Amino acid sequence: MKPIVVVGSLNADFVISTPKLPREGETILGRDFNLFPGGKGANQSVGIARLGGTVTHVGKVGCDDQAFLLRDSLKQAGVNLAGVIEDRSSHTGVAFIQVADTGANSIVVVPGANMRLLPSDLLPLESLVNGAGIIVLQNEIPLETSLEAARMGKKAGALILYNPAPVQKDSGRLCSIADLVVPNEIELAGMTGLRVGTEAEVRIAAETLLSAHRLSAVIVTLGARGSLIMHPSGSEFLPALPVQVRDTTAAGDAFVAGLAVALSEGKDFGEAARFATVVAGYSVTLLGAQPSLPTRSDLDRFRAQNADIFAPLF
Repeated sequence: MKPIVVVGSLNADFVISTPKLPREGETILGRDFNLFPGGKGANQSVGIARLGGTVTHVGKVGCDDQAFLLRDSLKQAGVNLAGVIEDRSSHTGVAFIQVADTGANSIVVVPGANMRLLPSDLLPLESLVNGAGIIVLQNEIPLETSLEAARMGKKAGALILYNPAPVQKDSGRLCSIADLVVPNEIELAGMTGLRVGTEAEVRIAAETLLSAHRLSAVIVTLGARGSLIMHPSGSEFLPALPVQVRDTTAAGDAFVAGLAVALSEGKDFGEAARFATVVAGYSVTLLGAQPSLPTRSDLDRFRAQNADIFAPLF
């Protein structure tokens, strides 16, 4: 199994359950409130560790209660904290998440210390990054820092897995270094400027992204529609698992964690995407970001209890 380094965000998630998402100017009564450890980077690190991957997180937090919450969650999952840096001049990143009864959500993120993770912070961690077989990146830290991590990893022979979320105008710069890019349909449309309303349009946009940056593969996550694997020799749509959706907050992060672990174990892109689909399918059945991320034994029970829904995938 190859070691994995995740360079990315850490956020405390303030989650409110509501009957529906409010419209602009509308006030509604929430049902429940919870505080969870989150952030795309930290979610992916925890997801990887729970699935049995060897993972180190690189990121920045403030000096506050939220930082303690995040460090403790990473440690409990088995993540190496050698790359987590404390910044006393900023607060830890926070996210305010509304989750409707349908599972739909809306999210506002205040990045805080995440945006203070600079390329120079990676220099003392060079040996750690150089020892990775896979580097996982997202868009919730400064792009220049992600670019530096990608360059360092690429030079050392690591596979660069880039999850371009949330979409940024200059995401193409990182795509040009990455091996595997994992956008959702909104991010794919934002990066290519193409429509993604139909299966055919998703294929065209994914092929455009693949060719433009000479990537090894593009895997597009499409929510309840499943995912698309696109690589130079062809493409394949995979169905999502037909489960009862409770909260989609960490589904993308669960998918990326599953991909990273499967690839670290030597699986090809297709096998890795199938495993990631199961991980994401499990995650949407539970509330919260990191609390919804499964262990291998959780997945074994999940598959045993729902054997009939796995037939289209395997």
